[in-house]
Amino acid sequence: MFGIQGLAVMINPLNSFVAVSLAALAFSSGHVSAQNPPSVSSRYVQSALVHSVAPARARQSLPIIMVPGHHLSSSIYLTTPDGRDGWATLFANGGYEVHVINDPSFDFSRDPEAPKAGQPPQDPNAFKPWDRDIWPRWGFGMQEGEPFPNTQFPTEAFDQFEADYPWVSTTRRDFPAAIEALLEEVGPAILIAHSAGGPSAVNAAMQRPDLVAGIVLVEPTGPPTSAHFPTLAGKSMLGVYGDYIALRGQTGRKDATEAAAALFSQHGGHGEILDLVEDRGVAGNSHLMMQDRNNDFIASEIMDWLAEHVSGKPPGRPGRGGMVGGKGKGKAKGGKGRMLRSNAEEIQN
Repeated sequence: MFGIQGLAVMINPLNSFVAVSLAALAFSSGHVSAQNPPSVSSRYVQSALVHSVAPARARQSLPIIMVPGHHLSSSIYLTTPDGRDGWATLFANGGYEVHVINDPSFDFSRDPEAPKAGQPPQDPNAFKPWDRDIWPRWGFGMQEGEPFPNTQFPTEAFDQFEADYPWVSTTRRDFPAAIEALLEEVGPAILIAHSAGGPSAVNAAMQRPDLVAGIVLVEPTGPPTSAHFPTLAGKSMLGVYGDYIALRGQTGRKDATEAAAALFSQHGGHGEILDLVEDRGVAGNSHLMMQDRNNDFIASEIMDWLAEHVSGKPPGRPGRGGMVGGKGKGKAKGGKGRMLRSNAEEIQN
């Protein structure tokens, strides 16, 4: 059911979209979103399943499009494996209209509650691309079943995370083109992209720069280089990084993202890196920080940056999680993230 545990849905008679209310969320943890929860509708845009989360009270003029990483579905933004609010809800509670897009190559035909209109035909050869070496690569622990002592990822709910993996069709479809189509429908918008979703989002921004107000890249695989300018000139970009960067083999990618931030600053925009360890003293965040226990704290950090550099409007406060266990107010800010203005040298991943 779109990777959302226990979510009651209502399918409209025309089967063109699925309308749900996050008030109906009944996670295994017993958590319910908010007193005035956002609502969700689902539809296909150029073969890509899109979940649109409308805030109870819109306070932001720019919507957000969230793009998952490689072989990851919208579930990484809609909820967490242990049933807390996902970034889609947290940003909606901050006043943003949120659209979470899936790779159009995913096959949701096996989900009886997925919308039917626009759904690609079922692929009998579709597969689930599960790979157990993600524990060290994504910063959960050195090997499966042995989490880092300070990990922020809810490893106790790992089975649910695995169950949320999508079916992938052997028919490949154009992800950047689907993002571009969604931009044309809802833009101008802010793009938030994770990992390998970064290049897809940036490619869409290159095609429709007029519809992209700002870009947030969460540990991207391929950040912008000088080849993306001057097309992206005047825009702002935030790169966000968690813990265990060197251990996870992410140093080269982080260096490339820092170079990208410098390029944005040099071309009339604002480029910045938020390293949660170096800049906030927050340890243990994984590659999937939107699923981590302190995902609300990170969401608030991003919304603060957007208010200052993109939207110009302060977010409503969804509440900040702490560094450990997602409780309390979190670590006090130790100053801004690092804005990079040096001459950028392109760094290959």
